[in-house]
Parts: sequence; C-alpha cells; structure tokens
Amino acid sequence: MKVLVTGAAGFIGFHLSRALAGRGDEVVGIDSINDYYDPALKRARLADLGIGGRAADSGRLVESATLPRVTFRRLLLEDREE
Repeated sequence: MKVLVTGAAGFIGFHLSRALAGRGDEVVGIDSINDYYDPALKRARLADLGIGGRAADSGRLVESATLPRVTFRRLLLEDREE
C-alpha cells in the first residue's frame, strides 16, 4: 500500500513512517520543518529515516538512503500549487 504521511518529521509521523516501512508499505512523507518544534530534532528524525542533510530541505522528492520505498519532500500542506 502507498501511504502519505503528513508531519513525517514530527514525533508521531516519524514513528508511523518507520512502522509502515517496516511492514513493507511505500511511504511518502511530507513536512514543512517549521520552528513550532525544534527543527534540529526534526532533521535528526529524518536522518534516522535515511533522509539527511540538504536533501531534506531541497523541496524535491528525496529517496531514503536506508529504507526502501520511503521518500520525503519538504512541503507546506496548504501549498496547493505544489
């Protein structure tokens, strides 16, 4: 199954993404990485998902380096054009 996870760098979204990937689902994660919560913590969670460094901030769909079938894009959910 292909699953869209919003807030993928947050506490719940991160753990959900890992669980879904662990059972073999395709995960597309999005997050704005805003400063409502510590952005460094969000980036550390993304790194744990195999999405690290500048790739997480690129605004492009990035494949995980460690988890097959996991991708991430920095995106505001409200941005209808994107």
